[in-house]
Amino acid sequence: MHKNPVIFTRDILARYQISEKTLWKWRDKDKMPRAFLLPFPAPTIPGVPNRWRQSDVMEWEENNRKV
Repeated sequence: MHKNPVIFTRDILARYQISEKTLWKWRDKDKMPRAFLLPFPAPTIPGVPNRWRQSDVMEWEENNRKV
C-alpha cells in the first residue's frame, strides 16, 4: 500500500460533488469561492487523466479550514 496514494480527477469530483468546470474554477485565484483561503492545488501528475497526491488535497482542505 502506498503511503501517499494518487487520486484522479474523477475522485476529486466525487469527493466534493462538483463538475470538472467547477474544479478548474477553484484553481483560479480570481474565480475561486471567496470562502477559500487558497486555490485548489495544481495536479501533481498532469495529463489525461490528471492526478493529485492525496496528501496535497488533504493539506489544501486543512489550510482552507484555518481562519
